Amino acid sequence: MVTARRDLLLVFGSTQRVMQAERAARERGLNVDAVPAPRAVSSQCGVVLEAQPEQAAALAALLAAAGLEPQAVYRRRGETWTPSALDAAAPAAGSAGLTAGSAYGGCGAKLAKGLLETILCGLPRLESEDLLVGIEFADDAGVVRVSGELAIIHTTDFFPPIVDDPFTFGRIAAVNALSDVYAMGGQPLAAMNLVSFPLARLGRDVLKEILRGGLTALKEAGAVLAGGHTVEGQELLYGLAVTGTVHPDRIWRNGGAQPGDLLLLTKPLGTGLVATAAKAELVDPGDLATAMRWMGTLNQAAAEALRDAQPHAVTDVTGFGLVGHAAEMANASGLTLELELTALPRLPGALEAAATGLVPAGTGKNRDSVAGVLDIGDGATPLLVDLALDPQTSGGLLAALPAADAQRVQRRLPSSAIVGRAVAGTSGVVALRMSL
Repeated sequence: MVTARRDLLLVFGSTQRVMQAERAARERGLNVDAVPAPRAVSSQCGVVLEAQPEQAAALAALLAAAGLEPQAVYRRRGETWTPSALDAAAPAAGSAGLTAGSAYGGCGAKLAKGLLETILCGLPRLESEDLLVGIEFADDAGVVRVSGELAIIHTTDFFPPIVDDPFTFGRIAAVNALSDVYAMGGQPLAAMNLVSFPLARLGRDVLKEILRGGLTALKEAGAVLAGGHTVEGQELLYGLAVTGTVHPDRIWRNGGAQPGDLLLLTKPLGTGLVATAAKAELVDPGDLATAMRWMGTLNQAAAEALRDAQPHAVTDVTGFGLVGHAAEMANASGLTLELELTALPRLPGALEAAATGLVPAGTGKNRDSVAGVLDIGDGATPLLVDLALDPQTSGGLLAALPAADAQRVQRRLPSSAIVGRAVAGTSGVVALRMSL
């Protein structure tokens, strides 16, 4: 007798809830089991419920009736566990991966920072006394004042797929777009889908799964989907236009860091390196799954922890890499930022991927864009420099805080790391040192 594979993992908030779900499912004759959580699956209690995909509909109805909705669901894709939904469609046999149709992946597709600056230079600006944050210092979003108590954050972000699974790509793209609101100190309110889709090549079911993935991120963020715009194009692109809210006096900017501040980074680096190696099938499936989990994690908890500390400057780390976004912070703050290479948190497999030579094209673009302000110290390990320049997709927040506050937030966010400091010096310079 052949036992059907249990290729669904359901994550609950406690061991007790896992056991309750297991008991209820078994009473209905469903093939489930409580098992230790795999390394790539986030579970605070260390135990998850394993189930069959064919029984997902019955399981969903059962859990809803019992008030035991899971916190997260993972589906096996080959040898990898990826974020999913209970009613997600399985990939069609023999279907091409999403990344095969794109030259770039995720935020690595962004125009080089230096090139973008030359394009924007000289364009007329539409000014208003209510435009509180514009494009002057490359902040993460624009902010417009509505009243003395309310300002609206406007941002948009979209890109080609960085992973092959449609649902996971949709979630990552949405999480990445929402990140700009958190980086400004705000709360997401609503979003609009932005889609370019090669319908003949990928089919409508793939698009449905992408949009479903994006919806899970919006739901978790407490935002609503207000509409969208979809065109048929040769290359797959997906993202969101997001509106958020913030008090006009509590906006976070990427400028304002002060000498002596420590720099806190809330997510590990290396998404570009791992994803590039994955396209060449040169990455451990578990390492890829871990990278996908981090890319699909909202910066909501990080923003809440930082809000209590009142940081001097905040930005999120995406396509320009840690160095590129640090350079923007250094320029807007009028000082130098020193980054400690050995302190940089990194995804498992990231340095191994860099060692293969398969460095994302965006890394070279990032290095060229900051060449005039990048100070690489003697003895700097080249692989760690690549990590600091690696284009991140849905990366963490980079915050400048007084030392005591940075250490307190770091204890609250165990995955974060203190990666450097702000010092008096030449405006806009980023110095890479092995140790500080």
